[in-house]
Amino acid sequence: MVQRTAARILAVCVLAAAGFAPACGGGEPEPVQPANPPPTASAAPSASAAPSGSVSAAPVASAAPSASAAPPGPPGPGDWDTWSHDQKLAYMKSTVMPKMGALFHDYDAKKFDEPKCVLCHGSGAKDGSFKMPNPELPKLDVSPAGMKATHAKFPKMVEFMSKQVEPTQAELLGEQPFDMKTMKGFSCLDCHTKK
Repeated sequence: MVQRTAARILAVCVLAAAGFAPACGGGEPEPVQPANPPPTASAAPSASAAPSGSVSAAPVASAAPSASAAPPGPPGPGDWDTWSHDQKLAYMKSTVMPKMGALFHDYDAKKFDEPKCVLCHGSGAKDGSFKMPNPELPKLDVSPAGMKATHAKFPKMVEFMSKQVEPTQAELLGEQPFDMKTMKGFSCLDCHTKK
């Protein structure tokens, strides 16, 4: 459950940033290294070592997928909970952060100049816990009156979060966006705690 919600912070954390300082720390996600990197020029056989007229080299066997490599594509419903910490981290770096970071940047390029993991995960990104929901984000009053007040105070942010962030993050995690009728799905409380 804790790991499942770790990635979810990206979906609603912008609400916190509407009236607060932008995120800091971190950097561009490191590219995922291939499990079987190509040989370097010094390791490749020289042309003189190959028989005359031969242009093919012995095939390189593929290595088994790394346990830390993210599975291809988004998780299916409920799959996030089965992924290892390393798989989740690789997926967050390779897929979630670029997609969600671009979404935040497009929303407000000044405030979200370079979105980083701490935007949503706070100190959890620094200590490696990635705890979600993140108690460092503003606590939300999810009562009808509280949500109405938040919408009145941050109308553009609430619109952005509900129309872009929530459905995009839910899709990236293999979840459905929150449905008021069923009261199920990915919601603000996957990132924020209640007042």
